[in-house]
Amino acid sequence: MIIIGAKGHAKEIFDCIDIVNYNSLYFFDNVNIDIGESLFDYEILKNFESVKKVLENDPNFIIGIGGVIHRFNLNNIFTALNGCPSSLISKNSQISNNCSLGTGLNIMPFVSVFAGVSIEDGSLINSQASIHHDSKIGKFVEISPGARILGNCIIGDFTTIGTNAVILPKVKVGKNVIIGAGSVVTKDIPDNCLVVGVPAVIKKKLEPLNL
Repeated sequence: MIIIGAKGHAKEIFDCIDIVNYNSLYFFDNVNIDIGESLFDYEILKNFESVKKVLENDPNFIIGIGGVIHRFNLNNIFTALNGCPSSLISKNSQISNNCSLGTGLNIMPFVSVFAGVSIEDGSLINSQASIHHDSKIGKFVEISPGARILGNCIIGDFTTIGTNAVILPKVKVGKNVIIGAGSVVTKDIPDNCLVVGVPAVIKKKLEPLNL
């Protein structure tokens, strides 16, 4: 198993996994120069040649970084190297038996996911966030700690929802949207924009993603 990342979020991922379930464990970071050769006594891989060799024996990896585009890009790179994205679902989270979960997810401690919810591939649901009944979360969405998605909401791909933000029931949020920390979203939000405030208003248009 490779955890992508060797800094803050990767450390939290490590805290959530049951280490006895893995024959081998590695971290991966080819960007940060202020890291050593290992983290928690596990080797940090620093190039894709090393990654490829490890994946030949164990194709599983967990995305251990934040940032929706970084998560998407590294997921694609590791998948192209014949890796298999695995989900990390904390044993301290509350997940309904009547929801649909994609692959490559991070569902961190004390998250609540209720009946009828669907969460697509690659999304990160951070600690103490809640997603209420029948909401739909797109691909590579990042929901920050304490955020609340109330019932029957739709959250588009590559959207980031800030800490303690609240999305009120039946609101549709578009793709590539950033919702500021503590914001309360009371009405639908189009694609490609930054919204902040109580109630949340559009502050800036964002460039469409070129993926």
